[in-house]
Amino acid sequence: MTLIFTEPTELLLEVMAGVRSQSWQNSQIYGTPHSRWCAYINQICLDVFLTWVKNEYVAEAAVWFSSAGIPSFWEFLNGVGICFGEQKVVLVPSEAIDHKELEVPQEWVDIPSWAADYYLAVQITNNQEWVRVWGYTTHQELKLSGNYDPVDRTYCLDARHITKDISAFFLTYQYCREAQTKKAIASLPELPQTQAENLVQRLGNPSVTFPRQSAPFAVWGALLGIEQSRQKLYQQRQAMTQINLSQWLKGIFAPGWQTLEAVFELKSNNNVLGLRNYLGVQEPAIKQAKLIDLGMQLESTSIVLLIALVPDIDRQFISVRVQLHPAGQEFYLPANIKLVLRSESGEVLQEVQARSQDNFVQLLRFDVETGVTFNIQVQLYNFQITENFIV
Repeated sequence: MTLIFTEPTELLLEVMAGVRSQSWQNSQIYGTPHSRWCAYINQICLDVFLTWVKNEYVAEAAVWFSSAGIPSFWEFLNGVGICFGEQKVVLVPSEAIDHKELEVPQEWVDIPSWAADYYLAVQITNNQEWVRVWGYTTHQELKLSGNYDPVDRTYCLDARHITKDISAFFLTYQYCREAQTKKAIASLPELPQTQAENLVQRLGNPSVTFPRQSAPFAVWGALLGIEQSRQKLYQQRQAMTQINLSQWLKGIFAPGWQTLEAVFELKSNNNVLGLRNYLGVQEPAIKQAKLIDLGMQLESTSIVLLIALVPDIDRQFISVRVQLHPAGQEFYLPANIKLVLRSESGEVLQEVQARSQDNFVQLLRFDVETGVTFNIQVQLYNFQITENFIV
């Protein structure tokens, strides 16, 4: 690991390619593109900083919460807690280029059991090649000098109130452990079991895009503070974001998926037959297509993901064919776009990349047993979208 102290005494830690790769694989279990990216940069931040600090300063440093429980945090918010003995430090990663402020989710400040002694401002540099720790503050300073944003539910501390000497942080930790770091905060209400269960059911629906902003903070904070409820909420959202392919065999399709004819607006039977031949399967296959918006990556902003299913006679497994096609009037796919098959754990099972004049790409046909989950990912530059499936 390469270590650099930059001016005035910022800490710059190199991210090895293996850490990026493993962090990306681990992030694929999350339910939305936003939570997957949040988990990715937080995992990089955690792995690189924790390894360094255990070697250099605090050998007993450890993740505040068990690794198995981390997904129920990163599914909803940014940040990760580390324990330095009796003191807690929260790493708050950001990809922002400038260092104008530190933005900390309210949960890390106002849930009593989550509140930390110190908060480290961390920048994940472009291409995730470096972790830059550029400053720190205390819980007390956040509460006294931070500006609370009720819309985003964050505490924003201007850079002028942030100590930018990381060496001073470790000196303070080593020699001033009795210093006052926390400000007193109000306790949160105890949630009756029925209310907690109702919240899990309501906020566990993926149609609730921002669950952390969909209930009063006192209620939301109390819910997250209960480990069992937080885990149930995470699992509920995970389960409901999976597309059940067994339902497709019954004619029940997930939102956003349509027939080939509907997506391509085909009028000619010959054209429909051509697409069916592309998929390489004959009736009674189930075929569905989904338009995917590439955002601002290209002037042509949409592509089509095609999936065909052929069930085994006894329904113990399903054969799956996956293809990617240009949408609208486009004839070729964007060059370098990738179609990836991953296991539930994030392992890459297949991957194909379009060349400059490919009018479609496809994965090798594969079989999936009942109860097995997998995901299909489309990647182009900084864009990625993942569809989670279960048979």
